[in-house]
Amino acid sequence: MKLKELKKLPNLVLLNSEGDILTAYKNIDEFYMVDEFKKTIDVLVESEIVDFINGYSTLTNSEGEVFDYPTFSEGMRPNIQIIEKFIYG
Repeated sequence: MKLKELKKLPNLVLLNSEGDILTAYKNIDEFYMVDEFKKTIDVLVESEIVDFINGYSTLTNSEGEVFDYPTFSEGMRPNIQIIEKFIYG
Protein backbone atom coordinates (compact mmCIF):
# COMPACT_ATOMS: atom_id res chain seq x y z
CA MET A 1 0.00 0.00 0.00
CA LYS A 2 1.38 3.43 -0.95
CA LEU A 3 2.00 6.14 1.63
CA LYS A 4 -0.71 8.34 0.09
CA GLU A 5 -3.27 5.56 0.71
CA LEU A 6 -1.88 4.85 4.19
CA LYS A 7 -2.32 8.47 5.26
CA LYS A 8 -6.10 7.99 4.98
CA LEU A 9 -6.03 5.23 7.62
CA PRO A 10 -6.13 5.57 11.42
CA ASN A 11 -2.56 5.93 12.64
CA LEU A 12 -0.48 6.26 15.76
CA VAL A 13 3.08 7.55 16.11
CA LEU A 14 4.80 4.86 18.17
CA LEU A 15 8.19 6.60 18.39
CA ASN A 16 8.84 10.32 18.26
CA SER A 17 11.96 12.35 18.88
CA GLU A 18 11.77 15.79 17.29
CA GLY A 19 9.80 14.11 14.50
CA ASP A 20 8.04 10.84 13.78
CA ILE A 21 10.43 7.87 13.88
CA LEU A 22 7.90 5.03 13.65
CA THR A 23 4.21 5.25 12.75
CA ALA A 24 1.64 2.45 12.62
CA TYR A 25 -1.26 2.69 10.14
CA LYS A 26 -4.23 0.41 10.87
CA ASN A 27 -6.05 -1.25 7.97
CA ILE A 28 -8.71 -3.63 9.36
CA ASP A 29 -6.50 -6.39 10.85
CA GLU A 30 -3.11 -5.25 9.54
CA PHE A 31 -0.71 -2.62 10.81
CA TYR A 32 1.59 -0.97 8.29
CA MET A 33 4.77 0.12 10.04
CA VAL A 34 6.32 3.21 8.42
CA ASP A 35 9.72 4.58 9.42
CA GLU A 36 10.97 8.17 9.53
CA PHE A 37 12.06 7.87 5.90
CA LYS A 38 8.43 7.21 4.88
CA LYS A 39 9.21 3.59 3.98
CA THR A 40 6.93 0.72 4.94
CA ILE A 41 9.25 -1.55 6.89
CA ASP A 42 6.74 -4.28 7.81
CA VAL A 43 3.09 -5.25 7.88
CA LEU A 44 2.04 -6.81 11.18
CA VAL A 45 -1.09 -8.57 12.38
CA GLU A 46 -2.49 -7.81 15.85
CA SER A 47 -0.47 -10.45 17.70
CA GLU A 48 2.75 -9.29 16.01
CA ILE A 49 2.31 -5.61 16.90
CA VAL A 50 1.54 -6.64 20.50
CA ASP A 51 4.74 -8.72 20.54
CA PHE A 52 6.69 -5.73 19.21
CA ILE A 53 5.24 -3.34 21.82
CA ASN A 54 6.04 -5.83 24.60
CA GLY A 55 9.60 -6.39 23.40
CA TYR A 56 9.18 -9.98 22.20
CA SER A 57 10.21 -8.98 18.66
CA THR A 58 12.05 -6.15 16.93
CA LEU A 59 11.67 -4.22 13.68
CA THR A 60 14.43 -2.92 11.42
CA ASN A 61 14.00 0.39 9.63
CA SER A 62 14.94 1.06 6.01
CA GLU A 63 18.40 2.23 7.10
CA GLY A 64 19.16 -0.93 9.11
CA GLU A 65 18.48 0.45 12.60
CA VAL A 66 16.87 -2.12 14.88
CA PHE A 67 13.91 -0.99 16.97
CA ASP A 68 13.60 -2.81 20.29
CA TYR A 69 10.52 -0.89 21.42
CA PRO A 70 10.69 -1.10 25.24
CA THR A 71 14.30 0.19 25.23
CA PHE A 72 13.20 3.61 23.95
CA SER A 73 12.50 6.22 26.63
CA GLU A 74 8.91 6.67 27.79
CA GLY A 75 9.04 10.24 26.52
CA MET A 76 9.38 8.91 22.97
CA ARG A 77 6.41 6.51 23.24
CA PRO A 78 2.67 7.05 23.76
CA ASN A 79 1.28 5.58 26.98
CA ILE A 80 0.06 2.00 26.88
CA GLN A 81 -3.63 2.94 27.14
CA ILE A 82 -3.38 4.95 23.90
CA ILE A 83 -1.57 2.07 22.19
CA GLU A 84 -4.14 -0.49 23.36
CA LYS A 85 -7.05 1.70 22.21
CA PHE A 86 -5.40 2.04 18.80
CA ILE A 87 -4.75 -1.71 18.45
CA TYR A 88 -8.01 -3.06 19.83
CA GLY A 89 -10.36 -0.11 19.38
